[in-house]
Amino acid sequence: MLKAAALYLVLVISLIVSIILGSLIYLAFFYRDQDAKFTRKEKIRQQVEAGFSLATSRNFPYVLDSTLTNVLQEGDSVYISKYEWGLYDIAVVRASLRQDSLLKNALLGNFATDSTVLYITDEDRPVSVSGETVIKGVAFLPKSGIRPSYVDGEYFKGNKDIVEGKSKDSDRQMQPLNSDRVKYLQALAKRDSSIETLLPTGATTRNPFHLKTAKYKLIMGQSQLGDSILGNIQLVSDTTITIPASAVLQDVVVVAPCIRIEKGFTGAAQFFARDSLILEDDVSLQYPSTVAVIGEDGKNINIRIGNNCKVMGTVLLYEPKRSDMPPSASFGKDCLIQGDLIVYGLLDYSKGMQVYGRTACYRFLYKSPSSMYENFLVNIKFDQSKLSPHFLHSFLMISDPKKQLNKPLKWYVYGG
Repeated sequence: MLKAAALYLVLVISLIVSIILGSLIYLAFFYRDQDAKFTRKEKIRQQVEAGFSLATSRNFPYVLDSTLTNVLQEGDSVYISKYEWGLYDIAVVRASLRQDSLLKNALLGNFATDSTVLYITDEDRPVSVSGETVIKGVAFLPKSGIRPSYVDGEYFKGNKDIVEGKSKDSDRQMQPLNSDRVKYLQALAKRDSSIETLLPTGATTRNPFHLKTAKYKLIMGQSQLGDSILGNIQLVSDTTITIPASAVLQDVVVVAPCIRIEKGFTGAAQFFARDSLILEDDVSLQYPSTVAVIGEDGKNINIRIGNNCKVMGTVLLYEPKRSDMPPSASFGKDCLIQGDLIVYGLLDYSKGMQVYGRTACYRFLYKSPSSMYENFLVNIKFDQSKLSPHFLHSFLMISDPKKQLNKPLKWYVYGG
């Protein structure tokens, strides 16, 4: 009886020892496997960062799916894409190691090249200021100078030096833009008859930026743009298109001869027109958006922005060659521009306008209830200091090649 009990006890102890040893072996294998996964993840992360640094360097060319392969390890590759997206660039980097991959993409732009807040071309006309006008930053003004004036019962009430910063002489021409980007915009604004795919209606249309750009054709009378249109998408039309207030646009590019954005619309997109672009009242374009008309020689172009509109990004009215009758960009009451306002023509504004960033134009036009004034700045605010230091400027302005930043479009995605 004692021998049977001892045998039973030995068997139980052997089972317990076997379970413990098996558990230790399993734990050792599990920790070794996890350590290998973390090591691969860190290696892929380093490869993505290295590829992203390469893609975002100024000298890196525009390419699609350029592959960098590690010759020492099979299946180890980095894929880099960099392409123009309106006034900005898109960089996409994807690293792969066996079954694991990591993706990073971003919208690229520039730091501000300087603290310029105002540029008015020299047309041998002085600039007059009245009311509570603010000019805070470096201002390029006509050689005739700047002076306080009396308009509509108001005298100048601002800073005694008028310009709160340095004043410099402007030239008879606008400051040069990035010629390569201008050529791209001119090509973008031209009619593209090769696009035949119609935009689906009544549904959400989405396309990530690491995929090929999806191009859709808008037909005349198409007012319903679906529930939402998001990502790497171009909407192109051969005729005037209207963006309804109910539309949801995020990061897309819209190209047409004429574009009208209905009252109350809110979204973030880049709009490029060839003839005219109209924003009705209470339109809010979020950062980083673009409102641009890219004209042709001898063609009448204009931008009209209604009351209480807000644009965070860039407003551009561009003519290749200065015309005898300059085009105009017209702004209603209480408009706010955060970013760059570049007008190759007359800047026609109303009461309560504010620009946080850079403004450049041929000359200003102010309309009061009783009269019209050229090169008068009346109750208008130009303030570079109120623009966020993280603001993403476009590649329109010629800048320091070392100064570039990015806005992430998607954070790391790890798959294994």
